[in-house]
Amino acid sequence: MSLSRLLLDISPLRESRAFRYAYFARAATVLVTGMLMVAASIQLYELTESSVAVAFLTVSMATPMVLALIVGGVLSDRMDRRSLMVWSRSVYIVSVVLFLLNTLLPHPSVWLIYLAAAIGGAAGGISVPAMMAATPALVGRDKLAAAAALSGLAMQLGGIIGPALAGLLISGPGLIFCYVIVLCGVIITPLLLRALPSLPPQNNHRPAQKMLQSLQDGLQFVAGNPLLRALLLIDLAALILATPLALMPEWGDTILGMGAQATGYLYAAPAVGATLAALSSGWCRQLARPGAAIVAAVVVWGLAVAALALHASLIWALACLAIMGAADTISKILRMTLVQKHTPDYLLGRVSSLWMTQYSLGQALGNVQMGYLSRLLHPALAVAVGGLACAAVATGFGILNRGLRSAVSRNETPHA
Repeated sequence: MSLSRLLLDISPLRESRAFRYAYFARAATVLVTGMLMVAASIQLYELTESSVAVAFLTVSMATPMVLALIVGGVLSDRMDRRSLMVWSRSVYIVSVVLFLLNTLLPHPSVWLIYLAAAIGGAAGGISVPAMMAATPALVGRDKLAAAAALSGLAMQLGGIIGPALAGLLISGPGLIFCYVIVLCGVIITPLLLRALPSLPPQNNHRPAQKMLQSLQDGLQFVAGNPLLRALLLIDLAALILATPLALMPEWGDTILGMGAQATGYLYAAPAVGATLAALSSGWCRQLARPGAAIVAAVVVWGLAVAALALHASLIWALACLAIMGAADTISKILRMTLVQKHTPDYLLGRVSSLWMTQYSLGQALGNVQMGYLSRLLHPALAVAVGGLACAAVATGFGILNRGLRSAVSRNETPHA
């Protein structure tokens, strides 16, 4: 196999001007969101000294996001997807302004942090299905694996730079300055999205449906498709069992004794591994059995999380989290490609919203689970139990679910 087949395929960026604008908008969003989550997590931990309080930051964002994802999925199959993205990312500005204003108060409020996170979650819930549903129109279905890898790279580079930069800024100029930089980034995003062409869904031949009926159609499609059902379930299980992000402020402060800068590095570490995985992801489009590779990647994810408990040093923690991020990205690239290839365009918005709903709920529940388990036992024991459980469940999927294990890529456009 030639080296070029292993490297990242950048042809979607080279060939599609519209995808370039969407890509840079996504990259800017991920960068500032990474900064925002680290800043808010560190601020919450300083105010409460509780990993459970940090975990509920994810819950406060995920709860409205789930509702918005449901609405956003239906709307993105009815309305122009470009308009939905522009307006929802504009609303996200309100969330960041609230974070900043709260920090300027003499005594910042915990509930205002949760409120700002909830507004941001709702705005993101509207925009994400529209972006995912628009991707095939921007690059063509034959380039979906390459587009997924590029999107993963943008997410991971933002995930490296954003958290690390947030940690440095908070340790240096301070929390307020960090929020100001985030605000500048969220203002840029809708301006980039306005440069996209109109992106109406390809369902003009279908009669309009009530929202509940539209949502039911999406649920029935996923429930009736064994492959999509298995992809959602294995991802949900991994997220609930092995999401250690809520423990990072406590890990940096208590386990490592190194403070905010180390916490920023811990949040950035998964993205380092994910970036390396995305850059070498050319082989993903050659796989004959991507389902089996997804199972293997989730097993590695769980074992990497469990390995955090073996040694209390920054280098070890960064290595384990990097491996976790790499495994997660390979799994995500393959899952996203399979979902988009096996879903007709007129259902892409709703199926994408269901995909992101399980991701948001799973991550929120996983953070809460880790936060409470850490309180009841110990942070190291919490990651060991969660990681090993994740690896065991993924192995069970691989053994018992033949449809997932034998899943193949297909290039034809799915039909109704």
